[in-house]
Amino acid sequence: MRAQQSDAVPVHNERETSFCQVYRGAVYRASGILSRMDLREIFATNLRRLRNAKGWSQDELAFEAKISRGYLSLLEKGEHYVSIKIIGQLAEKLEVEPAEFLKRPAKSGR
Repeated sequence: MRAQQSDAVPVHNERETSFCQVYRGAVYRASGILSRMDLREIFATNLRRLRNAKGWSQDELAFEAKISRGYLSLLEKGEHYVSIKIIGQLAEKLEVEPAEFLKRPAKSGR
């Protein structure tokens, strides 16, 4: 059994759970890396950005990548997990490296 990391502090206040992560039934404060944006949200944002940069509709990209438009829509909304195989297909058709889908957006200076 692995020891818990020292920065993972159990949280018992339900109001704090929106800023926390759940791991194996226990709720822990997020320690930085994923605290601001879920990886599915990052993937969805980048997928939309890259598709729009190519000037393609969802139908066009779905056809080229050999996936359904409905599935692509769910990916772009961050409502579905994506497999490595699909990431590869999308990256190939959008002519980008697969890692491009997981790059965090640049911070905007307001």
